[in-house]
Amino acid sequence: MEQVTKRVFTATNYRGCNPSYVATSEGVVLIDTPQLISKILELKEEIKNKGPVRMLIHTEHHIDHIFGNHWFQGIPIVAQKEILKVFWNVPTWDSYDYSLDVITRQDAALLSLMPSKKDYVVNKPNILFDKHLSIKVGDVQFELYSTPGHTKGQTAVYLPSEKVVFTGDTVFSHVQTWLQECDPDRWLKSLEFLYSLDVEYVVPGHGPVVPKDYLLTQGMFIREWLSAVGTGIAKGWSKHECVKRISFLDRYPVDIGQESSGPNIQMLNVTNIYDYLMCNTERFA
Repeated sequence: MEQVTKRVFTATNYRGCNPSYVATSEGVVLIDTPQLISKILELKEEIKNKGPVRMLIHTEHHIDHIFGNHWFQGIPIVAQKEILKVFWNVPTWDSYDYSLDVITRQDAALLSLMPSKKDYVVNKPNILFDKHLSIKVGDVQFELYSTPGHTKGQTAVYLPSEKVVFTGDTVFSHVQTWLQECDPDRWLKSLEFLYSLDVEYVVPGHGPVVPKDYLLTQGMFIREWLSAVGTGIAKGWSKHECVKRISFLDRYPVDIGQESSGPNIQMLNVTNIYDYLMCNTERFA
């Protein structure tokens, strides 16, 4: 895994999210978990000499951030309260079957270690917060903030001593941004808040670690999506026509392991932004 600071480590080359950990004087705090069994075992091997796992913090509910929870049972799991409403929920799929399909296709050598459906432990968060939560583990202070936008229950994890913020999917660094269920205006406000923090390193949900200024780049890209779909609506295009005509696949690659999903990402993004601009989707608080 990549060492960001003396205490902060992340993996930006895994299929799925960027699982990370913080080494404190009293053990390890995990930020999200891997989506592949081989990577879960890699993570467990790396941290085994750094003390016990004291806590797991989730930045969101999407399956690529929470699948590995089965392998980290018996520890406190912290998340924004909205997560529980949608935890272990993959639209149009059974969550276990979806995960089994990913392992079968992309981690087949470890398929024998996949628990059966009845034995798989979903392992939901058991410590919930609303707007802000301060936690100290050993000699490291963790500031958790609700940052809705990409999802309603999005969380940022800020470490003042390290000048690091883990944003989850509030930032997609140099890869395609998923807007399939977002509130884009609330997302932009969350990015503005993150920019106000004293940070040098932004650990995104996907893609490489970036400096603070990338928060501005992410914001501009969301605005481009809003502008493109808004322009289509102003021209009288239907939702179907917007989906057919609008794509940003030329701008960024799709993240590792999901390369074939590029057209589907564009379709989901356009559909959600169209509905949002037409006031047919929920606004986040």
